[in-house]
Amino acid sequence: MFGETAVPLIDTTKRTRKTQSVSLYEGEKVREILDEISILQEHLESLNDQGLNDQGLNDQGLNDINSPEYETKLLIQLVQNHDLKVLKLYHSQRSEKIKFIAIQELPLSQEMRLKLSERERIFHSKYSDLLRKYKCEYPPSLNLSATLVPPKEALTAVRVLKDIGDLMTLNGYVEFRKGTQAIVRKADPTIEKLIKLGYLKLVGNKESTIINPL
Repeated sequence: MFGETAVPLIDTTKRTRKTQSVSLYEGEKVREILDEISILQEHLESLNDQGLNDQGLNDQGLNDINSPEYETKLLIQLVQNHDLKVLKLYHSQRSEKIKFIAIQELPLSQEMRLKLSERERIFHSKYSDLLRKYKCEYPPSLNLSATLVPPKEALTAVRVLKDIGDLMTLNGYVEFRKGTQAIVRKADPTIEKLIKLGYLKLVGNKESTIINPL
């Protein structure tokens, strides 16, 4: 039945709405919805060819908005609009997640590439290039990849996974030695970068062996 083709894609969109991960692109479901829209469009054109115009007039020129043909036309348009909204929501949600990956400067793994459609892979590549060109206009100290959500706590503890040495942070100079921990500011762009690169790891506030700023 028309209108039910989009239900599986609606379920997928709802299921993945609150996650940052990108699910496998539902290409077959998308094509089924596009096919349904095309079939419905053919029905609309057939009705128009029979003499029903956009004002709801039959081929005798009488106002017949309550006719079965006119009701059929309205129903077809409703289903088409519904299908288009589902496709827009599905692809909009995926594009936002792909942009988040690009903003975090995370490369696409082979597994992730297989989950994206060809158009999505091209979108990620072009969006990443655009971000790099945009960031070149600003000093490195301005971290445009940092989250816009303010942290609940100003400070956090991190564990040092690799030797870094003395490093200037928002707390001042901190010595990062492998196997130790340090108290740093969550909003520090340098700390965020080191966590992303795997040099530091966030730990609970109850951990001990804290290194204070020099």
